[in-house]
Amino acid sequence: MKSSLTLALGAGLAVALAGIAMAQEPIGIPECDRFITSYETCVTTKVPATYRGTFAQQVGQLRTTWRALAQDPQTRDQLEQICRTQGEQMRRGLEPFGCQF
Repeated sequence: MKSSLTLALGAGLAVALAGIAMAQEPIGIPECDRFITSYETCVTTKVPATYRGTFAQQVGQLRTTWRALAQDPQTRDQLEQICRTQGEQMRRGLEPFGCQF
């Protein structure tokens, strides 16, 4: 029983770590990658810990969406503008925390 629990916990940890590594993969569009890097830096250095989870979740979802759009030849060309527009909206949400990027 104990070894089964250890194996299950280890497998869960491996899946979680794989998800973290995948989240760090670049989008492949410089404008999008710059924004996400700046956003994550702001969140980890200026946003109070009580709010970080919410902002981290938002950027995680955004990264997933942008990566999918970057892989689709029909949307890839439009992605730079999408990143600028959505990025500007998200930047405004971080201004109260003193983030400027």
